[in-house]
Amino acid sequence: MNIFSKVAARVGRVLARYRGYSFFDGLESAVYAFHQSLNNVDFQTDRNGERRVLQKLQPYQFKCLFDVGANVGEFSIEAAGLFPNSTIHAFEIVPSTFETLIQNIDGLHNVIANPVGLSSDGSKVSINMGDEISTATAFKIDGMKYHDEYYHQAILCETIKASDYVRANSISEIDFLKIDVEGMDMQVIKGFEKEISLVRVIQFEYGIFNISSHDLLADFCHYLEGYGFVVGKIYPRCVRFFDYHFSMENFHGSNYLAVKKNETELIKVLSAHD
Repeated sequence: MNIFSKVAARVGRVLARYRGYSFFDGLESAVYAFHQSLNNVDFQTDRNGERRVLQKLQPYQFKCLFDVGANVGEFSIEAAGLFPNSTIHAFEIVPSTFETLIQNIDGLHNVIANPVGLSSDGSKVSINMGDEISTATAFKIDGMKYHDEYYHQAILCETIKASDYVRANSISEIDFLKIDVEGMDMQVIKGFEKEISLVRVIQFEYGIFNISSHDLLADFCHYLEGYGFVVGKIYPRCVRFFDYHFSMENFHGSNYLAVKKNETELIKVLSAHD
């Protein structure tokens, strides 16, 4: 334990004696907000590092990218501009959102839009819907007042098994697999089966919906390391690759990157703090 940790632990023990007083409860909220920011819990791609990851990888001119959970096309549009000679396979499971996606990518010759989700078995999925287009999910936290009030309808949507799509389209390599499916990320990854070995870089999200999906960060790390990936967390200016520790299980809603161990140059570029 370094000096900063020792001081923080001592101060925390002192303050714990005064829990229940409004001032110290407010202080806890402030500390939590600081911790959230320090851990890069931020969904704005232009400042949380997601866009920076693509910019760092632009010199390698990837040829095949997957956008799973494409929503209205933010990632696909960005990738189409950075990798003009690539093919981007976009998947959006919600019909109304897919319509907006089609409108937004109009004119982009290298984006293939699919009105389905990717899954581990190709079954239909019940998707909980709220009022905002960006927050559809197969999972919600039952008993959590915000979720019970917000997700007020559910629709049945189509999926296809990820490995079936890869084989049907004779895809031999996937340079970048981006997944943002609100708790179903692990099911998408497992749906690739042995074809996951065709992927060089995977971006996935781990957050509050993993409480209901029962997929811990430990599960992601263990599964992906078994296929030769190293896992890191995306920060505004770099990716910090790590060895898993149970203290990382915080459900904060951050984005992670898995890169094949043999992609040493990519790992070096992504790790650089610039």
